[in-house]
Amino acid sequence: MLLSSRRFLAPLFALCLVGVALSAPTATVASAAQSRVVVAGSTTLPASSKIVHRVINANFDVTLAARDPAGLRSFLADLTSATSPQYRHFLTTAQYAARFGASEASVAAVRAYLTSYGLRVRLLSAGRNLLELSGRTTQIARAFATPVETVHLADGSLRAQFARAATLPSSIAHDITAVAGLSSVITPRAQLLSARASSAVALPGTCASASPSATSTPNSAGAYSVAQQAQLYGLSGAWAQGKTGQGQTIALYELGQYDPSNTATFFKCYGLTPTINTVNVDGGTTGGYNNEATMDVEEAAALAPGATLAVYQAPNTSSGNLDLYARIASDNIASVVSTSWGDCEIDPTGTVAAEQVIFEQMAAQGQTVIAASGDNGSSDCNGIISNAPAVDDPASQPLVTGVGGLTVSSIATPVVQSVWNANGGAGGGGTSQVWSRPAWQNAPGITPAETMRMVPDLSVMADPATGFMNYNTHNATGTCQGWCAIGGTSIGAPLVSALVATGAQVCGAARLGFLNPTLYNLARTAPAFTDVTAGSNDLFGTGMYTAGVGYDMASGLGSPNTTFVNDLCATPVNVARSALVFSSTHNVAGTASHLTVALRDANGNTIINAPVVVSAHGSSGRVTIDADRTSVRSRSSALYTVASDQNGNASFTLQSSLPGPVVVSVTFNGAVLFSSTVVVHAVPLNEQKPLTPRITRVAARSKGVVLSIGARAARTPFVVALQVSVDGGLTWHSYPASSATITLVNLKGRVTYSLLVRARNANGYSPVSAPIRVATLR
Repeated sequence: MLLSSRRFLAPLFALCLVGVALSAPTATVASAAQSRVVVAGSTTLPASSKIVHRVINANFDVTLAARDPAGLRSFLADLTSATSPQYRHFLTTAQYAARFGASEASVAAVRAYLTSYGLRVRLLSAGRNLLELSGRTTQIARAFATPVETVHLADGSLRAQFARAATLPSSIAHDITAVAGLSSVITPRAQLLSARASSAVALPGTCASASPSATSTPNSAGAYSVAQQAQLYGLSGAWAQGKTGQGQTIALYELGQYDPSNTATFFKCYGLTPTINTVNVDGGTTGGYNNEATMDVEEAAALAPGATLAVYQAPNTSSGNLDLYARIASDNIASVVSTSWGDCEIDPTGTVAAEQVIFEQMAAQGQTVIAASGDNGSSDCNGIISNAPAVDDPASQPLVTGVGGLTVSSIATPVVQSVWNANGGAGGGGTSQVWSRPAWQNAPGITPAETMRMVPDLSVMADPATGFMNYNTHNATGTCQGWCAIGGTSIGAPLVSALVATGAQVCGAARLGFLNPTLYNLARTAPAFTDVTAGSNDLFGTGMYTAGVGYDMASGLGSPNTTFVNDLCATPVNVARSALVFSSTHNVAGTASHLTVALRDANGNTIINAPVVVSAHGSSGRVTIDADRTSVRSRSSALYTVASDQNGNASFTLQSSLPGPVVVSVTFNGAVLFSSTVVVHAVPLNEQKPLTPRITRVAARSKGVVLSIGARAARTPFVVALQVSVDGGLTWHSYPASSATITLVNLKGRVTYSLLVRARNANGYSPVSAPIRVATLR
């Protein structure tokens, strides 16, 4: 996968596209005896590539199909639906593997085939959805029935790539969703813009007490202080309450190594002592220190100082990037995953589909994934394919939250901001060419004509002239060294990750999980975003995209405002100020009882258009909510969703067919607001319909029938008349209620009749009896 560190440091220094290509000698391909299916494509080698005739050992990955893909989609939808009883009920890694990971048979079949060609399985991921493999290029070529080339890169390393589409036998191809690490050899790139040196900028003596400039604008270096960022995005209030992300772990996805001496200088200045753990994957990173990683560590620690940082590092290779995501998912210690690395969505083939498998596992486990949307505006493939509109992966993945970029000129109220399109870059955004628009992507500004996934989902500061103050001594020659202003959507991923980690602690939640359904619901129901209506991300003159009212593909839903962190909470309802009200204390079997849930927040304000889930469990009889048959779950229980009206009231009816206690629970966003017992009484005799008459004997007569009527038991509903039908209920003949027998005459002889019997009183008719078959005599 061609990855890029989307990152800017203000004034410009030219972007370095470290694009290198690697190939290998063409290997002999063995013929396949059975039909084969394409499982991976191959990108065109860069013109500068040098193919060498040498057999090498290569690492690559195979992603495995989920055991129950339809069930997985349904489960993920329930996890993020506030109306579902499964809302935010996440799985452990072991539970995910057992429920959705590839079956033993599938793993065995894939393993047996690949190892039969001499390939070695290095690892089966804990989620049972990824096989890490290695082998010689000749073995890989035979297994996938395609030539494999060895490419010599500019840095002297060798890399393997398929020369043509790769195939596998149809018997196992259905068990595989993608092959990653062999479709492209282009070296991941880092996009960096340097700011002018800030040696003349007088930083506060203690960085921890750094305050906004007097004019609420960036300092002379072009950056906002940590305190100003906290003020702008609502962290200040959380910090004042001691909410700093404690209990949360932010995984930083890094294909480069951070410099601990640089971060130590940064932390000492700000008075921070963060907990940082480093996890090396595939041997860890190679090369020198990387400012992308250094910046990620500094910003995440500064904005969520109470959170633990887990820095996951892997080599910047074609298989390292996917192995890194898989390890984060397998370890499952991170509640939030931040990545500032990405690539044009349509280059190369294969990796996007392979990543989706891992992101599904992360979503099921409650891991929130935040990704930078890219710094090439609406043309993410610039320098790779063309300047045609394109978006960035993984920000465009349906289970990832994509962060766009803004120029923030002033943090005064109202905030002065526009879509970032200056100083050499622009916030990424546009329409996916891979993923359809998910059902949750619904907000003002989105029309039915939009059928594909759109990014970004939200935006924060990114312009290197209005960015973040970073300490780094490893910038390119001639650029800022030490304390520097830095920008790009790279700063947005750790920034938003810090908001999510802090929000989880504010909400008292272990994890907030996949965030996008919550974000788009907030855009429809709460003032959690500041709409951005100025600017465009049309960096290369393609005509895409301009900000406007509501959602747009330049700024997404807008920027998080000062209430955003609190708005992430699962239950904004204040139970003390809300109420469950019964309209009547006399609840009678078979009759609807009216109940109302009054939803109020901590200030007593009404909460409108909010779904509540009502569940009812009775001791006997059939329980129904709102007289809707679909609410019935079993003989004595029901489940139903009701939305609050403009007055904040969610009203519904409850009915039980038999007397007895019914326990009613009201849940909002997965939390139980109220639980109460409704006692359903028997209907008074004078209000009940009669019982079905009891027939004790049937005697046939010549052209007639005699029915014997059993006596009514004490304390049963009164009866005004008994009725009999001989034509299937089309017509009824009435007889006195006191009749001990009913004699039917003038019937036809030797004819079998099917008789129906019922009783009547002022309240209506009894249930009709079962058909009584009798043949008259001649």
